[in-house]
Amino acid sequence: MLDKIFNPKSIAVIGASSIEGKVGHAIMKNLMAFGKNNPDNKIYPINPKYDEILGIKCYKSVLDVLPDNIDLAVITIPAKLIPNILEECGKKGIKGAVIISAGFSEVGNYELEEKVKSIAKKYNIRIIGPNCLGIINMHNRLNASFSKEYFKEGNITFISQSGAILTAILDIAPLLNLGFSKIVSLGNKIDIQESDLMEYLIHDDTTEVVVFYIEGLKDKKFIESAKKLAKIKPIIALKSGKTEAGAKAASSHTGSLAGDAQIYNAAFKKGKVLTVETFEELVNLMHVFSTQPLMKSNKIGIITNAGGFGVIAADSCKKYGLTIEEFEESTREELKKYLPPTSSISNPLDLIGDADTDRYKNALNIVKNDKNIDGMLVILTPQEMTKPLEVANVIVETKNKIKNEGIGKPIVASFVGGASIKGAKSYLRKNGVPAYISPENGVEVLSSSYKYNKMKIKEDNCDYLNSIKKELLKIKENYKDIVKNLLKNPNEYNSKEFLKIHGMNVPRKYLAKTIEEAEDYASKLDNIVMKISSPNIMHKSDAGCVIVKPKDIKEAFNTIMENGKKYLEKNRIKGVIDGVLIEEYIEGLEVIVGGKRDPVFGPVVMVGLGGVFVEVLKDVSFGIYPITKDYALDMLRELKSYKVLEGIRGRPKRDINFIVDIMIRLGVIMDIYPEIKEIDINPLFVKEDGKGGYVGDALIIVGK
Repeated sequence: MLDKIFNPKSIAVIGASSIEGKVGHAIMKNLMAFGKNNPDNKIYPINPKYDEILGIKCYKSVLDVLPDNIDLAVITIPAKLIPNILEECGKKGIKGAVIISAGFSEVGNYELEEKVKSIAKKYNIRIIGPNCLGIINMHNRLNASFSKEYFKEGNITFISQSGAILTAILDIAPLLNLGFSKIVSLGNKIDIQESDLMEYLIHDDTTEVVVFYIEGLKDKKFIESAKKLAKIKPIIALKSGKTEAGAKAASSHTGSLAGDAQIYNAAFKKGKVLTVETFEELVNLMHVFSTQPLMKSNKIGIITNAGGFGVIAADSCKKYGLTIEEFEESTREELKKYLPPTSSISNPLDLIGDADTDRYKNALNIVKNDKNIDGMLVILTPQEMTKPLEVANVIVETKNKIKNEGIGKPIVASFVGGASIKGAKSYLRKNGVPAYISPENGVEVLSSSYKYNKMKIKEDNCDYLNSIKKELLKIKENYKDIVKNLLKNPNEYNSKEFLKIHGMNVPRKYLAKTIEEAEDYASKLDNIVMKISSPNIMHKSDAGCVIVKPKDIKEAFNTIMENGKKYLEKNRIKGVIDGVLIEEYIEGLEVIVGGKRDPVFGPVVMVGLGGVFVEVLKDVSFGIYPITKDYALDMLRELKSYKVLEGIRGRPKRDINFIVDIMIRLGVIMDIYPEIKEIDINPLFVKEDGKGGYVGDALIIVGK
């Protein structure tokens, strides 16, 4: 169906105009190239005010056009008129539409937007927009947009929620010699989503790189569609609107830490999408992925005529996860023939400040064949003896040799300077070699190339996840009534009972409703912790309702109960106190594991080390369900504090497999119990490697 939109044979421009400055006129002008490109392509202006526009017969309505085979309607009329016009399109059998017009949900007009959606559904019309710039297909000269004309064919498809971002990219493109397959402005996305486009682009031979500017997503299908596409084509995304607004209403630690940015980053990782933080990074990656082969390993070779910039590049390698391997012995021996004695034959390779074109040429020809190098960064600073344009030509020749000889290594350049290297950088870019102002940029893009290459071939093993899900579904069925009662009143005691039933270790515990019961239960345990048990007091320590190793059980019981009542009164909460939890005192490394339900992506799992790591440093990692064993381990390794789990400075290694098991179980619980909104296990006490651990505290929030 989408092929009718990107490769139409006939287009109706509804709202076409002969007046300069009108959107309908700009689109008509842009479509003239489409008509000239192929005589079989037909353009039908639709506007009751005109008999002809730009020399083409104009029709009062699409219903007046003969024959009945219009593939695409481009609509620019006022928003309020669109429902009637879309009805006519449906009767005419048009199956694709690009609605340029604004005036829908972006200005609060949700009712009109819903009306348009229902008409489109009725006639099975696929829609891009409304409130969008339009679409461009470079390979058939289709410019169904009001952007200025730019027809540099290439392999990048750029998809954006912002029309202004697209016009900026098209303006930058000639400077970098970027070529495009398709440009898509999505606007309000009432129908066609990013996932639909990715499914289409899997089979689009003219697209090799997919780039997104995203403000928000509407469907969970994004992840699965991205995973399928990323196996064969890199996807790069810039996400804006990274706010914590969504966390304000959250009650649990997980909810409060789960802002838009964290959830979207987790979704992108799950979908194997490369993310960037800035527009500059986005453009840099577009350039390298559209022109260079992928980096097969993280081993980089650096060639420079400036030792200082070689050191800067080397420092950046550590930051971006690249390694600087020593050259092979044969490479070193060959280099000695062409380099002066003062040159250090090592990686980074310093050609010395007086390096001429031949020195660069010989070094590149030798290093490109080194088996210890899978990507090359060439640095040049302007010196008296160095001819930037000549060196640029040598780099382009090397790039062509790499391609012709099937070596498959990316090569990028960093020409550091101003006026004297401007022409050389332009030459490099025009000939398919990314050229950056700083070595750090070069290292960063090569790192992204390697990261994607590693990411696209990695497959999760779902066997353990599937076995856990099978186990928990059986428990859900067998303990149906018990679980229902526990979730009716999810105080800490019941929350732990729920988690215990689902395979998680909890400390020995009792719920005391009287002082006498508390004293009796405490006598059965050694060291204890006493805590309020109430579904309405979620942060018990803040309420003064937790006492560790109490000396006087009676006094502790009364203090906890009184503080609990005061807390409810002070916060005007009509709640209940079920008693005081008497629980055995457990020690171990404190970890926090949580789950929440995202409105777009569904169940989300969070993990981090407890205490200062989560409270102050916010060192947490998020993952989108399903959580497999490999995925859980990747989440843990993302933590800056991960080395604490592995054991540092004489401290024991912790049971990482136990944490992984809890993460997987929590993900499954969030999936099979839709009534659970959030779960916090904080802390999860983790023992030494192989010794498991216990759920120290648990909070479950249930809601519709």
